[in-house]
Amino acid sequence: MINLPSVLTEDTHFYQEHKEKLQPYLGRPYISYSSVSSWFDYKDDFIKQKFAGIKLPDGIYALMGNYVGEAIEHGYFAENNPNGFEGQENLDFSRYRKEGAEYEKLIVIDMGGYIIVGFIDVFYVENEIVNVEDMKSGGKDKEKSYSSDDYIQTVLYGYAIEQETGKEPKIGVNFIRREGSHVNPPLKIGKEQFYIPNVYSEERVEKALKKVDTAVREISELYSTYLKFFGKKE
Repeated sequence: MINLPSVLTEDTHFYQEHKEKLQPYLGRPYISYSSVSSWFDYKDDFIKQKFAGIKLPDGIYALMGNYVGEAIEHGYFAENNPNGFEGQENLDFSRYRKEGAEYEKLIVIDMGGYIIVGFIDVFYVENEIVNVEDMKSGGKDKEKSYSSDDYIQTVLYGYAIEQETGKEPKIGVNFIRREGSHVNPPLKIGKEQFYIPNVYSEERVEKALKKVDTAVREISELYSTYLKFFGKKE
């Protein structure tokens, strides 16, 4: 039996907006790509947040990513910019705002004992090609990670779309170079922006699903032990 900290209910924050698609999965444990990534890369923080319910502050780089992502989704920057991000003039909306595109498109992958839930940043069909694109911002150290075989987010989302449409997707990352840092502010949207193609194949899908399943089994085992001693988080 899979035992995860997150279970889909009518109170889950994204349920009502996607009720028709999610209703068949009510009561099922779920996991997101970001949770899988956090489990492998930031296990202590994952346990604090997901097991104990401790709210940790968002990092400044994550906040910038959200700021840019929301601008692309809506087609404009929010007036509220409390973190003082700069470089808004460098973002060419026409590059990412495709005709007929869907933004934050929900995907669900049924894994039997649990479901994988995610949101595609940009989804569109162009010349009969199904496109799944993720938006990422980062410094020079981040670029290579999104072309690596270890990067599975677009692979998972592409698999969900293939299951839904019957078409093999084109997947990739729109990378926006970030200038500045937390020690050398302000953070700025750089002029350097480019597309990083990802490989979509049966082998990569199998590898991605296996990685998620490994995380789920490990989390489930530890979470079950945690509950024996501490019970559910309030």
